Amino acid sequence: MLYLVSITLVFLMYPREGKFQYEYTKNKPWMHQDLIAPFDFPIYKDEARLNEERDSIAEHTPLHFTVDTTVVHEMLAVFRSDYNLSEEADRLDEPVSGPEEQMIDTLPGLLQHLYSRGVIERHPVMQSLQSDEPVMVVQRQVAEQSTLEELFNEKEAYEYLVDKLREVTLLSENDIVAEVPLTEYIRPNVLYDQSMTEKVAESRLDQLARTQGMVQSGQIIINRGELVSQGKYRLIESLRQEYETNPNVSKNYPMLYLGQFILIALLFLALFWYVSNFRQEMMSSRTQTLFILLLVLVMVALTNVTVNTESISYFVIPFAIIPIFLKTFYNVRFALFVHTLILLLAGFWVPNSYQFILINFLAGVVAVFSMRSYYKRGILFYIALFVALTYMLLYIILSLLQEGTFEGVNWFDLLWFAGNGLLILTVYPLIYLFERLFGFLSDATLFELSDTNQPLLRKLAEKAPGTFQHSLQVANLAEEAVLKVGGNPLLVRTGALYHDIGKMDNPYYFIENQRNDHNPHKNTDFKTSARIIIDHVKRGVEIAKKSNLPRGIIDFIRTHHGTSTVQYFYRSYLNDNPGEEVDIEEFRYPGPKPHTREMAVLMIADSVEAASRSLKEIDEKKINELVDKIVERQTQEEQYTEADITFRDLTEIKKIFKSKLINIYHARIEYPE
Repeated sequence: MLYLVSITLVFLMYPREGKFQYEYTKNKPWMHQDLIAPFDFPIYKDEARLNEERDSIAEHTPLHFTVDTTVVHEMLAVFRSDYNLSEEADRLDEPVSGPEEQMIDTLPGLLQHLYSRGVIERHPVMQSLQSDEPVMVVQRQVAEQSTLEELFNEKEAYEYLVDKLREVTLLSENDIVAEVPLTEYIRPNVLYDQSMTEKVAESRLDQLARTQGMVQSGQIIINRGELVSQGKYRLIESLRQEYETNPNVSKNYPMLYLGQFILIALLFLALFWYVSNFRQEMMSSRTQTLFILLLVLVMVALTNVTVNTESISYFVIPFAIIPIFLKTFYNVRFALFVHTLILLLAGFWVPNSYQFILINFLAGVVAVFSMRSYYKRGILFYIALFVALTYMLLYIILSLLQEGTFEGVNWFDLLWFAGNGLLILTVYPLIYLFERLFGFLSDATLFELSDTNQPLLRKLAEKAPGTFQHSLQVANLAEEAVLKVGGNPLLVRTGALYHDIGKMDNPYYFIENQRNDHNPHKNTDFKTSARIIIDHVKRGVEIAKKSNLPRGIIDFIRTHHGTSTVQYFYRSYLNDNPGEEVDIEEFRYPGPKPHTREMAVLMIADSVEAASRSLKEIDEKKINELVDKIVERQTQEEQYTEADITFRDLTEIKKIFKSKLINIYHARIEYPE
């Protein structure tokens, strides 16, 4: 059901237009049959030319200024108020006597002329303008072209008033300013109108022609083997754009939608087949299935959004985080498979699908193989840097292959790749979130849990020191074996450290914690002793859940004895009760059996390490026989049937354990008195 829902959601997001059927590269031969125009279509300008024309429009759109007609009335009102003049006094025809009266009589007319010509405001946008550059002055909804030199600025307005008053009064500038404070009557009335300037620019952009000619139906666009030159490339691109975006182009939409649905279904079916064959544990886990499908849906949705948003490039989508996530929780093979599948789905939206898939696939490969030790400090910064550099290098190389020159490289796109690298740094918090939501285990969490100073491990060391030392030895053995046969060594080490925490409840019932030959089993019947021993698995699971240990670690506690029997007490009971029919289930661990390679290795290491302590005489022969005997018995009891482990692996594991145990119990030199 989850797969069907995912297929439907991706289908609903898919572009409703058809996909152009030809792949082509600039400056490479046309490898398909002769291409003939199936219908009339316009020749679209390329994005670089459109950007140049847009920039030209933005650069040559004149600035618009609006005249504030209230300023002149306000300034005249202030002047009259300062000198107790009535409005009629501005128009007196009677001669005046002194220079002061002449100034007062002349100034209203000068102010009216000043503001009728216009006093322009000082605005930062004017710093780059030349004095003869045209501007538009809007007054009473009418726009007239003017220049800066035809308008006053505040300084020029002041100088204009001083000059005119000197002609009338023959007074000096200082005397004029001392008598009349001219600056108080000067205020800009021609104001920059940013909104109108932008509207005019937008209107011009809307009128910008995006085409440059037509191709007639039946016209040959390009012949087979002909080089895809710049001009031919523009014709083919125009045909592709018209085919994919024009709803009037004749298409069989029912068949188009059916083809899209089948294509999407096949890609998801490939994922389903892969999981069912190589990741069978996911088939029974809704949370893991949901996690994988959500990753696919999110990346496809992001591609859909960015392709349909002009302000964001799809180059910024961090596709490389998908293999990082999947390698953290699964393995490299699965990570790259899902990564490739997502790119195939997303490639349906983007132009130049081959370039898109190639760049992102190789970036994902670099990310995966750069992430060797995830829990090391700073590794993610190196991954982000390597991925960003990979994107940039591949993009430049492919651009050079197409254009043949560095001039054809869109250097601005490199900034999107840099942003892509920065987004990879979000892996840390997202992995923590996924661990909590879906119950995963990352190497960073395992590294933290494997610290022997963890409260639960310190408690184990205090209550059951022998068990703690046993767990350390088992961890070392299991880690070494997993390193050789393959698997997650940090996972098995962490599981080994916690596998016997259930022994904290009754530590002295386990031989490694007994002192002074005191054995509480001597006063206990065999069935009760067996139940106490078996219950350490159940108690371990309860303690682990109470301590909020991850489910992956709890599984090691459950499976480290599988469905084997407590051999010592079972055989002792048989010897004491000959002929009695015994229910072997009373002496059997509840299981389940180990279902991963790491769990199987831990089971062997636990049994081998514990049994080796019971040997009275330790030499290479006895250790070899002990290891072979334990693995053979567990094989006969079918304890490995659910784990991904082979006979070759078992042979290698036995070899490693024999070597390690011999080194542990090697003979030591006797020091003289």
